[in-house]
Amino acid sequence: MSAAQGLLFGALILAALMLEASGQTATPLRGELFIAGKTAIDPPPNEPKNSHAYVTLVGPAALRMYRAMRAKEEANACETGKKLKRAGALSCSITADGKNASCDFAVDMIKGALDDGRPC
Repeated sequence: MSAAQGLLFGALILAALMLEASGQTATPLRGELFIAGKTAIDPPPNEPKNSHAYVTLVGPAALRMYRAMRAKEEANACETGKKLKRAGALSCSITADGKNASCDFAVDMIKGALDDGRPC
């Protein structure tokens, strides 16, 4: 094991111990990702087709994110019966029964910044 690998391994162990000590647990991620340009639907012909990673999280991780968001809950105009919370480029929705959620965002892979996720 190299010194860099040893440091990385130590940092991962420390991070896990810190999460455990704080009472927080990691939630496995489920969802999907697709790569496209900044304009995901009907992009201009000259726009790069691989500048953004569009991410959708579902399941327990999305539900946990939705519940933790401090944003105001509003009606979801894209999906009837669901509620929506938005914070910057992050958008999470929850079903009427509160049991299922999904979160959408994009990563601008050129700037390394969050960007708006999927349109309706």
